[in-house]
Amino acid sequence: MKKIFTILLLSNLFYSAFAQQTCSVFTEIPLRSVTTSVPRNECYYLRDTQNELNNYIGIWKAIWNDRTTYVYIAKRVKYYDWVSQYYLDNLVIRFKTIANNGTVLFDNTSLPDDKIKIEGLSFRKADDRYSLLYIDPDLCYTTGNIVINFINPAKTQLQWDYFQNKYEIDSDCFFYNYPEDQLPRPLPGSAIFIKQ
Repeated sequence: MKKIFTILLLSNLFYSAFAQQTCSVFTEIPLRSVTTSVPRNECYYLRDTQNELNNYIGIWKAIWNDRTTYVYIAKRVKYYDWVSQYYLDNLVIRFKTIANNGTVLFDNTSLPDDKIKIEGLSFRKADDRYSLLYIDPDLCYTTGNIVINFINPAKTQLQWDYFQNKYEIDSDCFFYNYPEDQLPRPLPGSAIFIKQ
């Protein structure tokens, strides 16, 4: 199943790389006004006109389950989304998770932008939280959704909720047959991150 997903993903990526339209002029739309009717490949740009994403930029720290996780949030400007086929501003996250004894458990802080594992999608209309997608090829394509929002007026505390998708582990995965309590847990399910 994961191999099929990977093949489809790579096929779409290859097709989209050639289908991406080069634009000299863009039709700008505010980031929060996104609807399902943004035309594909017609030089639309969902721009962070209110600079809302800037408040998230920086290093954040949370302690959970005998671990410390640092997330490094950056803003990507005028990024071409090959799935939606338009340009947008979004957040990208790199992270490092360290055990209490100092052992680095997970670290993708040096990955280039094209290998990023956590990528922003949009602000959710239902609850005004920012949603992101997590896909980790190094962990047998572990996936999940993350939603974040500020919980104090100074915007120095970030509520983080990660909803990991159910594992469908192929037999070639390194943690195949591991008991549930020994599966990799790179990110906290729910945590408060403090801006550093």
